[in-house]
Amino acid sequence: MKTIFSLTFKSASRDPFLLLWSLLLPIGGSIGLGVFIRSPEYPQHILTGMMAASILFYAFMTTSFAILTQRRRGVYNLLRVTPMSLWKYVCSISGAWTLISLICAILILLSGIIVLKLNISIPAFLALIPILILAALSYVFFSFFIASLSRTENNISILTNIITMPLLFSSSAFYSLKSAPEFIQIISRFNPFQWFVNGLRSAFDLTWASYLTNMGLLLLMVIAALIVALKTFRYADV
Repeated sequence: MKTIFSLTFKSASRDPFLLLWSLLLPIGGSIGLGVFIRSPEYPQHILTGMMAASILFYAFMTTSFAILTQRRRGVYNLLRVTPMSLWKYVCSISGAWTLISLICAILILLSGIIVLKLNISIPAFLALIPILILAALSYVFFSFFIASLSRTENNISILTNIITMPLLFSSSAFYSLKSAPEFIQIISRFNPFQWFVNGLRSAFDLTWASYLTNMGLLLLMVIAALIVALKTFRYADV
């Protein structure tokens, strides 16, 4: 498992999509909007939103393409002739992708602390880590399911966009939903991405009741996504 983890981490860290979608755009967006929108609460608001978006873009969208590519190259067929069980392989590569997602989120956080001059306490920083890990794991596991439904990159692109756009726009990641129509506010309560955003903001504010609630919801997501990933895993295109 350590070898698979190490090889996956080294390979994934050189992905050009990682630099653009999970680092440059979120950092530029959080700094640009945080500087130009004159509201005391907005820098922290947009920073947590961009951290969440970075995790979503990499741990869900980019990894979906990576899984499809590996399957089409016949990598997964080799699992059938090795002693490694499927769950160990899935957890190994998912762990590497989750670590990369975590590093990206922390870099975005550091950029916000430096440029936007945000203050974050040590307990708040430590509280962020479990939320980031759980969210990243859930999206990585779910990307296996999306990849299992797809045969081409076009299929992946369509499916991931159909899922991510509603998740983003029915959440308060980038803007407040206080003035949104009631049905949007209702949808946001059941939006898993909103649970992630809420968890990050409750970690910043050290509001433990909200933090534990959202962390519990994300943990359920991880378990459900892992089960779905293992049940729908495809070794090859038939």
